[in-house]
Formats: sequence, structure tokens, C-alpha cells
Amino acid sequence: MRHYLVLLVSGFMCIQADVRAESTDLVTIVFGSCARQDRPAPIWATMASNKPLMTVLLGDNIYADTKDMELMRAKYQMLASNLGFQSLRKSSPIMAVWDDHDYGMDDAGANYPQREASKKIILDFFEEPEKSARRSQAGGIYTSRVLGQEGKRVQIILLDTRYSRSDLKKAPGGSQTGYIPDSSSNAVMLSPEQWIWLEEQLKQPAEVRLIGSSIQVVSEDHRFEKWANMPAERSRLFETIRKSGANGVVILSGDRHLGEISSMDAGLGYPLVDITASGINQASPTYRNAEVNKHRLAAMPWGNHFGVVRVDWSRADPLIRLELRDEDNDVAVSHRIPLSALKPRGKVKSGAPSPSVNLADGETSPETARGMVGKKVSVRFRVASAGKSKDGVRVFLNSSQDFRGGDNLAIVLELKGLEAGLKKKGILSPQNDLTGQVIRVTGIVSTFRDAPQIIVANSDDLEWIR
Repeated sequence: MRHYLVLLVSGFMCIQADVRAESTDLVTIVFGSCARQDRPAPIWATMASNKPLMTVLLGDNIYADTKDMELMRAKYQMLASNLGFQSLRKSSPIMAVWDDHDYGMDDAGANYPQREASKKIILDFFEEPEKSARRSQAGGIYTSRVLGQEGKRVQIILLDTRYSRSDLKKAPGGSQTGYIPDSSSNAVMLSPEQWIWLEEQLKQPAEVRLIGSSIQVVSEDHRFEKWANMPAERSRLFETIRKSGANGVVILSGDRHLGEISSMDAGLGYPLVDITASGINQASPTYRNAEVNKHRLAAMPWGNHFGVVRVDWSRADPLIRLELRDEDNDVAVSHRIPLSALKPRGKVKSGAPSPSVNLADGETSPETARGMVGKKVSVRFRVASAGKSKDGVRVFLNSSQDFRGGDNLAIVLELKGLEAGLKKKGILSPQNDLTGQVIRVTGIVSTFRDAPQIIVANSDDLEWIR
């Protein structure tokens, strides 16, 4: 039996027909990215065989790589003629966003000159209604929908990481060296309109929230495109989720021509899991080792694949299953998460301010301070971790549990000349005394190896809030 489900799309109500069994106790959503339209792609049919409630395409749905819009349309028509894709299109509704190659140019952002024309083509191809907000909204083709009934709702939020993204910071050494973090305030991932929209979407009632990003959110060790290339924007994403109070958040990502599941402490009070499915037909066909990723839980570094999210509502504690499946529909990688594990427990270790830290007038959080390189700030936060230099002359007070993480702001205490002033404040061992404590620091934000920091050489610039 077919059912009709009312969906919220970018703030407008519409009727999405042919969504099956929204009241079922087992919800299946398939997703993927990176599909050359001129190569075989048996995975399209395999995805359809899972009979998904929804299909999510995270970009590189074709490889256009052109400023010629007629050529782009022709490449979309090649995709439309694929029998497997036709089967998938008949099996479920599709939510789609672009990445760089279907946007129009490798690694492109706001600098792509045909972004408006490309926007019309992708929305036309995926049959976006003419009155849809996606056609007129500022800042890109971001969108969201809520599937299911109260108590069993899955929200799907698709971000646009292309339309407004500023230029990436290239690593020295040529095009093969990739990109490095840009901590300046000029680094932009999402438009102001999209940030406001995201805040609104996260306040919509839902039990599970799947946030689709065309590029990886959690992984930060590789040299390619990722949210960690713009640390302030990444921190803002984490802070936006935390402030919203949204539970049940899982990231879906693509772009990398590999599959993996990563997890980190992003300051939400629960683990932020990012499942990457990026090889509809573009993954390595032969064995290769997994690249470095300190946040990885499981990897599928070779072989074409797609992602599956299954939510089992029949359990007292609903279970979320994250899977990467190959062309034969065999499970290559899986990870199970009880829904209760995606709710805050205990105090938040990273991200700022934590629920117990209130900012006074004129103060800022580490997330904001990270994007204010060269400016004098007063920052207040709870110290999540601390360390000492090998020579013992510096102590590092970190806003994040992981001092190497893309969301960390380091306070560097130059102990020479500070010790007497610190003792007067009752701080005998900064590393031990201040870990877990709230501090207020005033100083100029600088960088060391592209990581934001504030150097403190005067004890008057450090206050222990007790």
C-alpha cells in the first residue's frame, strides 16, 4: 500500500507522493556520491533493490566539469538514460545536492561563473517544483525534509558547500600538495542565509537528524577538501548543532572516492559520527590501504559502494545502523548506534561556551575567537585539556579535548615572567590547577602552523573564574 507524507521543504510545505510506509518500524535510507555518467554504474540498481524510503545524493552525481551549460545538460541526460538510475528513481523519492564536479568545476566555490545556470539545471533534472524555495533562496540549493510520524521522525538536512564557499588555502609546493587550514575570518563555507536556515531546521522536531555534506566534516588528516580546511566554519557548525539542542545527529558525506565511518567529540555531549559513501563508480577498483584518519571507526578504502541508514523503531531504545554496501549488496562496513547514545551525557568537554559557561559583555567563545586572527579578544571557556612543552617553559590550555583538533583554541602561557603573578592568583601548577576550570584570557589571536592561539606573557591577562 502507498502512503502520502507531508514534508517540510526549505520552509515550505509540499506533498511528497509515493513515500512508502512512513509508519513502519524499520526505515531505510540509501545515499551515495561520485558517479561518472559515462561509465557503468551497477550500484544504482543495487541501491534500488533496498527499497528505500528516501535516496540521498550528496554530489558529483555527474562529472560535468565545464562552463558549457549545453554540455552539462547532455551529461545529465546520460545519467537519465542509465537503466539502473531509472530503477532507483522509480523506487523512491530522491533528495540531491551538488559537489564540485556537478556544480561545474573541480574544487570550485563561489568563484564558479556559471553557478546560477548550473543551479537551474540540477534543480530541473531532479524535478524541483517551480515554486520551491530552492529556486529563489539566497546562498545555494540547501534543503531539508522530515520523514515519519511523531516519535519516529527522521530529518534529512542537505547543506550546500559550494555556492558561497570562499577560495581554499593552498599548501605550498604546487597543486599536488592539497589544501591547508585557513583560520582567517575571510574563510566562508556557508552563506549567512544558509546559517540562519540551518539554525531554524535544527529546531524542527525530529528524533534522528541526518545532515548531508558533500565534503567530510569529521576527517581532518588528509590534504583534500574538508570542513577542517576552514576551522572557524567547522567550529561554527558544531556550535550551531550544540546550541540548538538537537539530538540524534549523524553526518552523511561524500567526495573522497572511498568509504569510511569516523567519530569525534565535537562538543555536542555525544559523539558526532560521519559516514562517507563516495564511490558509486569512482572508488579504487583494486586494493589500497586506508589513509590516515585519527577519527576513523571503520574503513572501505577500495571498491565501489553506497551508504545505508536503517532506523529500527521497534526497540525500546531505537537502533541506528550505518552501513557501506558493495555492488552485490554485501555489507562491507557497518556501525550500530543506539539512539540514546546520541543524546548529551554529562558535561560537554569541547565546544564553547559549554552549558555551564556564560559569556559576559565583550567576551567571546573559542569558536568565534578562532576566526579573529590578528585581533585582540577576551575569551572565556572551560579548559578541556592541558599540556606542557618539552623544555617546560610553556603550558598549553586547550578549549578542546583534542589539542590537534580543528576546533581547538590554545592558550599559551609563557611561564618565564608569569610564575610570580600566577602564584598570587593561587595558580601553582597551571597545567593541573586549570584543567576543567573556567578561565578568561585577553590577548591577540595569532597562529602557529595554522592553528589559532593566544600567547599570554602577562599574568593580568589570565583570570581563573571560580
